[in-house]
Amino acid sequence: MQIIYIHGLNSSHLAQKGQLLKNFCEKNFPHISVHCPNLNHSPDKVVQILTELIAKDPQTGLVGSSLGGYFATLLANQTHCKTVLINPSTNPANSLTRFYDGDVNTLADDFVLYTTSGGWQITKADLDWLKHNRPKVAKDADKFLVLLKTGDEVLDYRQAVDFYSQNQHQAHLVIEDGGEHNMSDFDSKLEQVVAFLFGEMLG
Repeated sequence: MQIIYIHGLNSSHLAQKGQLLKNFCEKNFPHISVHCPNLNHSPDKVVQILTELIAKDPQTGLVGSSLGGYFATLLANQTHCKTVLINPSTNPANSLTRFYDGDVNTLADDFVLYTTSGGWQITKADLDWLKHNRPKVAKDADKFLVLLKTGDEVLDYRQAVDFYSQNQHQAHLVIEDGGEHNMSDFDSKLEQVVAFLFGEMLG
């Protein structure tokens, strides 16, 4: 069994939530490995890294935070992994335009809008990739647990509610008042995450 933690923008393999999850499983469920890859790469490279990791274990659960939620949804649609999302980004091609004041459609493909703390230089071509590959819906939506905070100051939580509640595609939504994008109380949700992914419970 393995969990792949997919970090968000301006994060890395050392993401706090990923480390919390890793430590929690090492202590309570040592048979579950937690991988926290560094995904400060172009989107196609991120998908390649995640696809190769998923292929190593048929019992894989995904946990994606913010931009990582976009990639988790994309990969879950392809692999049918059970997935937990934390304040996920549903349309990063749009939300990442906040780093440029003008019309991004006028930019050259290699124009760098922003460089993350981990070193990923986000280009206009990256935005086009994210737009072109954006999932239209969460397939197998009952395999998704979506943790949301109404106080998210980066992303409008209602966009995630709408996306993961489309027609017959209804994910498991947990919407909590207040809070913030980083979900600083994630440590209180670790048991819930593992239970959803694998049915494992603390004794």
